[in-house]
Amino acid sequence: MRVALTYVNVNVRISEGDFPVIFLHGNGESGAVFGKMPEYLGGGYKVIAPDTRGQGKSTYAPLSYDYFASDLKELIEAMHIEKPVVVGFSDGGITALKALVRYPELLGGAVLAGVNYKPEGLVRRARRLFKAAYFLTRSERMRLMLEEPLFDEKEIAGIDVPVLILAGEKDLVETKHTLRLHSLIKNSELKILKGENHSGYVRNNRRLAEEIKEFLSRFGGQNE
Repeated sequence: MRVALTYVNVNVRISEGDFPVIFLHGNGESGAVFGKMPEYLGGGYKVIAPDTRGQGKSTYAPLSYDYFASDLKELIEAMHIEKPVVVGFSDGGITALKALVRYPELLGGAVLAGVNYKPEGLVRRARRLFKAAYFLTRSERMRLMLEEPLFDEKEIAGIDVPVLILAGEKDLVETKHTLRLHSLIKNSELKILKGENHSGYVRNNRRLAEEIKEFLSRFGGQNE
């Protein structure tokens, strides 16, 4: 389905179920990367997977994590969803983090997978690669990863909903950066997944679904 927001028409994939879980994809992807999540999560979960503005089948509008978070807020309000859990991967995780900071009453919890809260949190080789790609293409998506996000640590420390932080052992985000993010969010859990890279456990992977279900069962965000 398509949902008309103030600045963009968002393409959204929705499954049957009662408990709302919104999945936010990474840079240059679409909600299709979570296409098997309804099957993997099982009954009772309403999987909502939008395409970020300018990506997938959503229309274009200028890109920034502030804009992405604003779109997320509008989408939740337009769909009349109360306190959803958001699962964000990479850029989608940054968007979820931004929403937790800007709209503290909006979400019931979040799963942040492979998330940096400043550009320097990415491993050096990734930053070099993105810089080269931007030099060659002048891609707005590449610029976004080089210049954003720019969170104040005090903002992050104010988050008080349950948060699960996931990262691969071989992630594009520095492990010490992930550990720092965990230390800032007082009500967070952290799992570094052995043998995993930045995205292998995320894209249509049963392992992500199991981590989500286990997390939701611990703080009651799960249908019986």
